[in-house]
Amino acid sequence: MTEKHANQPSNPVDPGNVPGEGDSHPESPHVPDKHKKVKRGHFGSNGFTPRREATAPTSPHFDAPDTEPAAPKRSFDAGGHKPVASKQPQSPHRSAPPPSVRLPINASFEWTRLILLAAIMVPLCIWGSYPSWGSMVYEWYYSDDYSHGFLVIPATLLFLYMRRDSYPGTSYKLDWVGLFPIFIYGVFRIVSGMRFMEALDAVAIFFWILSIVWFFYGWRVFLWALPSLCFLVFMFQLPWRFDVIMRNQLQFFAAHFASVLLQLVGEAAVPIKNTIRLSTTELGVEAACSGLRFLMSVFAIAFATVLLMRRPWWQNVLILAIAAPLALFVNAVRIAITGILLEHFNEMVSAWAREGQSVGVVADAFAGKIAIVLALSLFALFVWYLGKVFRRVEI
Repeated sequence: MTEKHANQPSNPVDPGNVPGEGDSHPESPHVPDKHKKVKRGHFGSNGFTPRREATAPTSPHFDAPDTEPAAPKRSFDAGGHKPVASKQPQSPHRSAPPPSVRLPINASFEWTRLILLAAIMVPLCIWGSYPSWGSMVYEWYYSDDYSHGFLVIPATLLFLYMRRDSYPGTSYKLDWVGLFPIFIYGVFRIVSGMRFMEALDAVAIFFWILSIVWFFYGWRVFLWALPSLCFLVFMFQLPWRFDVIMRNQLQFFAAHFASVLLQLVGEAAVPIKNTIRLSTTELGVEAACSGLRFLMSVFAIAFATVLLMRRPWWQNVLILAIAAPLALFVNAVRIAITGILLEHFNEMVSAWAREGQSVGVVADAFAGKIAIVLALSLFALFVWYLGKVFRRVEI
C-alpha cells in the first residue's frame, strides 16, 4: 500500500452527510453565522438550538399539506370551566338559517275548529246530560259548599289560555283512540241510571269533555290540556254517602280542635261530640261548619297555584299536600273565634244583627271573613317560603 492510499479514508464520504457550518467539530472552533436567524430562548450546547419540527411520514401515498389548519380558539366563560367556542365570522356566501318556528299553529284553522266545537258539541253535551247539569247548577246556587262551581269553567279556560306558549301545534287528523273516554262515559251513564247515582252521572260529563279534546285535537294537545281539564273536577258534588260520612268526621274533628284552641287562649271549653260547652254558651258545630267548604276552596286554590306557577314537581306535591291541614286549621280557628265572640262580645254582635237574624249566624259570618283572609295569607306565606328556601342555581 502506498502513502497516497494510506492518507485517504477507507469509506467514501456521503455528500449529503457533510456537517454544516453550524455543527461543532472537535478539531475546529465553532464560528456562528451572524446572518443566520435563530429563535431566542432555546439554549443548547452551541448557544442556540432550533426547535424540533415534526417530519412528514415517508409513505408515498400520503401527501402532507403545506400548512396545518389552525385549531379553533376556545375561551372559558367567567366563573365556569366549560370551553366556549369563539364565534367565527360567517362567510358572505353562506346565508344565515331561517328562524325556527316554535309553535306550528294555523290560526284560522284553530279558530274555525273551536267555533264549530262550541256551536255543536257543547249544546250536545248539555242536552245529553241535562238532569246532571240542572242538579249541579242548583247546588252551586243554594249550597255554600259548592258555590265556587260557577268559577270553575272560566278558570279552566283561563288556565288553558295562560299556558298557550307551550301549545304543541295544529293537528289536522282525527285521533280515533280518543273515543275511548266516550265508552267510559256510556258505562257511567248506564250504572248511574240502574243504581240511581246522580253523582256518577255528573262525573260522566268529565269523560265526555276529555274524549272531545282527544278525538278532535290529538293526543299531544290532550296531554297538554289534561292538567287544566282536571280542574273541572271541582265543579262536581261529592256522592251523597261519601258526603255524609265526610261531614260527620269533619264535624267531630272541628269541635275537638276548636276546643283545644280555646283552651290555649284561657277559655273553659269542653267538647262533647259535635258540641263545645263554654262558661255561659253552648256552641254546636253543625254540618255547615264542618269545614268541607274550606277544604274544597283551599284545595282548588292550591291546584290553581300549581298550574300557574311552574315549579319543580316536588314543590307542587308539597303545595297540594298543605291544602288539607291548612283548611282544617283555619276552620277550627273560625269556630274558636265564633265562640269567643258569643262568650265575651255578645252585646256587640247583637247590635250587628238585623231584625230576625240570630246572633250565632252573625258571629259565624264575621269569623268566616277573618278565616278567609287568614287562609289566603298562610297559603301565600307557605308558597313564598318554598321559593325563598329552595332556589334553582345553575353551575
